[in-house]
Amino acid sequence: MKWYVVALSLALACFTKVNAQITLGSFGGGTPSLNTYAETQSGSTTTDYITLTINNIPFGTNIPAGWHFKVKANGNFTNGTSSIPSQYIALKFNSIDQGPGGVSGGAVPLTGTATQLTSTTTALTAPTTYYVAQRFNLIIQGGSHLLVPTTGTYSTTLTLTLYNNVGALIATNNNIPISFTINFSNSCTGVALDGGTNNAFNFDTYAKIMAGGIVDDAVTLQYNPNAANCTGWSLKVRANGNFTNGSSSISPQYFSLRFDRVSNGSPTAAAIGVGTNAVPLSLTDANLITNSNAAFQTYTYTEHKFDLLIQGGNHFLSNMVSGNYTTSLTFSLYNLSGQLVATKVMPVNFQITYGNSFNATVTLLDPNAALVYDTPAKYISGVSVSKAAGLKIIAYNGYQVIAKTVGPNFTSGSNTIPVSAVRLENTKPAGKTGIVSTTIALASTDQQIITNSMPDFTYQTIEYNLRYYTLGNTLAITSAPSGNYTTQVIYLVLPL
Repeated sequence: MKWYVVALSLALACFTKVNAQITLGSFGGGTPSLNTYAETQSGSTTTDYITLTINNIPFGTNIPAGWHFKVKANGNFTNGTSSIPSQYIALKFNSIDQGPGGVSGGAVPLTGTATQLTSTTTALTAPTTYYVAQRFNLIIQGGSHLLVPTTGTYSTTLTLTLYNNVGALIATNNNIPISFTINFSNSCTGVALDGGTNNAFNFDTYAKIMAGGIVDDAVTLQYNPNAANCTGWSLKVRANGNFTNGSSSISPQYFSLRFDRVSNGSPTAAAIGVGTNAVPLSLTDANLITNSNAAFQTYTYTEHKFDLLIQGGNHFLSNMVSGNYTTSLTFSLYNLSGQLVATKVMPVNFQITYGNSFNATVTLLDPNAALVYDTPAKYISGVSVSKAAGLKIIAYNGYQVIAKTVGPNFTSGSNTIPVSAVRLENTKPAGKTGIVSTTIALASTDQQIITNSMPDFTYQTIEYNLRYYTLGNTLAITSAPSGNYTTQVIYLVLPL
């Protein structure tokens, strides 16, 4: 009989026995609240906000040191249609309620990516431990992301996962609730606007018409916040049309508003962060105050003053009629989310009384003059255009005539020729020694070309001959590209 002996060996590898009965859970997780603007800016930390648990650990479990939690947010924190990005909220390990020690972890922002929440240096074994409970702090980062238009509870859910020391998944729970409450309203709902305008500027001299003017405290805007104390609000203004006086009108682009001061209530101008730059008016909204750094004080009446700046210049001369020029301005208050909260429409006006006592009739026989260079000889000798009786003035008091162009250049597309290349001559009637006529090179500044001292009634109706001409070999003309160069000449008849 032969015996055969078989050597049999059993190799036992170290492994972790995982039972599918292990589950993850949580308790606690109330709803900490942020109730003031200061709290939304500083944020908050709630100690032991939530306890995360490992449940139903079966007998014989041996998970070596290095096992850990991972966490991810299943979405942003929402309240109806309002949302706060989850990345501004974090969990941080604080303490062990039950289970093995050796657990640590820093603050972990809640994002859509599973991120390791804890580290461990002690094995998880049963029967030593059948249940694990770890406490975590909730950290809410302060900032403008918390200035939401809707108050209430903002919530989402977390996916919590448990991994062993080599990264193998042990258990998961994708429905861990988490929430907090914001009681500070940033919708500005309930704020009302009121106010008025005053101190209409009066253009009673030619110098003011050309220089413009400033009306201090021309606009008073009043805020009645009632229960709202929102921040980040913006104030905008638009003109609802040109300033008009009958058929005469001036575009609002020549008018600006400038913040002056907080005349009543709070917050202060420094707290708001408002600038004092002039804001030109237009037919669309322009920003007077952009995203205030400070909130209103509830039930505290607040008043702002704005100056009106009026740009003087030729735009007043093209169609100037004495009288009252009016339009209206719409002031609009918006919250941080860009939602319209309140509006106030106010009339605004200015006056022109210059020349009310001066009566003159001015007629240009032919308002067009064309200086044509179509031969080499004209470049050498110059060009002249005469207007016999081109300017007729009927007046009953002494006057002066000023001539100027609307700009410093003749233009043809992007090409220019200085207006000084053309001269303007006027000729008074023979024998009228009480009239002084002056020849000028054109300019965009005021130049006096006629003075009629009105010595007697025969000077009341005067026809002046006009001549536009150039000198020969004018470099600005001979060196210019061919084209049709244009400008306009303004004639002003002013009382002496």
